[in-house]
Amino acid sequence: MTPRGTEGSLGTPGVPEGVPGTVQPAALAGSADLARSAAWSTGGIVAQGVARLAYTVVIGRSLGSADLGHVSAVLSLSIFMALVWPTAAGNAASRYIAFAVARGQDDRAVVRLLTRTWAVSVVVLAAVAVPVAWGWTHDGVLAATAAWTVAGYGAYAYARTGALGRGRARRVGLADLGTGLLAVAGLAVVLAVGAHSWVLVPISLGYTVFAVVCWPRGVAGDTELPRTGVLSFAAWNVLAGLATNGLLQLAMISAEVFAAPAQVGVYAAAFTIATPASMVGQAVSQIIVPAFAHEAGNGSLRDRRRLAVFLVFTAGCVVVFGAIAALAGFVMPLFYPEQGVAAAPVLRGLLVGVFVFTIALVPAAFLLAAGRSGEVAVASLTGLVVGVVVIAVSVSSAPLTAGTTGFVVGSVVSLVALVLIGFRSGRASEGDQTKRRATVQ
Repeated sequence: MTPRGTEGSLGTPGVPEGVPGTVQPAALAGSADLARSAAWSTGGIVAQGVARLAYTVVIGRSLGSADLGHVSAVLSLSIFMALVWPTAAGNAASRYIAFAVARGQDDRAVVRLLTRTWAVSVVVLAAVAVPVAWGWTHDGVLAATAAWTVAGYGAYAYARTGALGRGRARRVGLADLGTGLLAVAGLAVVLAVGAHSWVLVPISLGYTVFAVVCWPRGVAGDTELPRTGVLSFAAWNVLAGLATNGLLQLAMISAEVFAAPAQVGVYAAAFTIATPASMVGQAVSQIIVPAFAHEAGNGSLRDRRRLAVFLVFTAGCVVVFGAIAALAGFVMPLFYPEQGVAAAPVLRGLLVGVFVFTIALVPAAFLLAAGRSGEVAVASLTGLVVGVVVIAVSVSSAPLTAGTTGFVVGSVVSLVALVLIGFRSGRASEGDQTKRRATVQ
């Protein structure tokens, strides 16, 4: 799109330092296009969530509680480790690619920079995953393939958000569906031949194939997109990501570490139902960041459009999560005959935390789109610290549910902080930004 004008030294809140100009929102920013992109992204996440649920259900039914607990813990480990850099690098790619698309700029240098840092991070994280998984499972093959799961999910997280920055939500949604089916089909083959130690291979392969299909590649343009601020944005995003999504994964990991093996299977059964629902918020937030990154402003919830998105999304989540909680006693035994009855109350507790966590992703995404990643990180870290303290205090008396309690409390703290920041005035009001644009044009 053609820029409406430039602001020179005035700058635009939310635009990375060194990236001049105020532009019309790119294709994603229109209401209709935003809805379509969100639908494709959300549909893909739902497909991945259903595939992952089917994956763990099959493992729970075929191999029992202990293996279900181990696999769920490794999958949580892969998501947690991806937050250390790959997911943040993908968010940075999404935001900066969206700027380049809007201005017709050359983003190849930015993409190369982020891809190099991603590659280094996944090598290190995959190596760390092996001894951790070995300590949990004492299975050499499972521990080794856990490294592929960590690297594969890291590639998936980076590629998915990067592709959304390019406006390729349709490709992302279809790739989610196809690779989810591939993972489930592969698991059926692994179990059919009795190779139980290889149960992580199919899902790791699915993540890897997705990354190949959706990998973000740089595009040439008339002028080069400056790299200033790219890594600092990603670094703040690491803190924000660990503090928001990390607490959910720590809930599963704490059960694996502190609870008895049979209890871990019960917790894992509830966790596999609760986590796909949280993916909806992640899908919507991945669309919001590139969609609103082009707009002047500070990501404030005082803006009627942003507030409407937040309130409508919250209302939808109330319906979805309320329905799942109401049906927990009926649904859990259907999916997990062995663990279902005991897992139903665990699921209801997790759903409270997942609901709060999910709706908090929307104000966080608005702030990230405006470049306020430091404030998101501080708010989310506050919730993380509170949640970890709660887990540490309660784990001795309630090893199974301590993670849930900490997750709920920490998520509430993060949500309150993010909403307060969202309503707080930023560096300039929307009216001031309009006046600036009129002046320079």
